[in-house]
Order: sequence, then structure tokens, then C-alpha cells
Amino acid sequence: MLLEKEVAGEEVNIRDMSGDRTLVRFGTGDEVTVQAGEQGLRFLLISGQPIQEPVAWHGPIVMNTQAELRQAFADLRNGTFIKPAH
Repeated sequence: MLLEKEVAGEEVNIRDMSGDRTLVRFGTGDEVTVQAGEQGLRFLLISGQPIQEPVAWHGPIVMNTQAELRQAFADLRNGTFIKPAH
């Protein structure tokens, strides 16, 4: 995957060799251009206002602290990660 990012008015090309499940965080005003190769491309682009909270991320789970991540994975192993709404 080739990432193109504009920094201070200059286009920067970044070849991402880290493989699947890669998170790239861009700042305010950045643009993203995507071009698929011969094998195609799958990606998820999410945009939103920053919530100004700490982020602890591991695999598919995102929490605010490492302690919350450990609890989430324990809940996942125990089958209690998703709690009923009622």
C-alpha cells in the first residue's frame, strides 16, 4: 500500500510495509488518496472529531487504559464482553 500525505504543502509518499491491520492516524487537514494494485485493496476510513481522551488499542478492541483493555479481553474470554441491554 502506498500512502500519500501532504505535509506543509508538500506531497509525501509513504510505502506501508507493515501488513494487515495497520492503523494510520492523520491530523487535521490531511488528505488520503487510495489506489488499488492488481490484488485489490480493502480499507476502512473513519473520520470524526477528536474526543480528547487517552487511547489504549490492541487488536479489535479500543479502550482508554491498559487496565480496561485487560478487563475487556478477560470479559471476552469469559463470554461476558457483550452485556444484554435489559
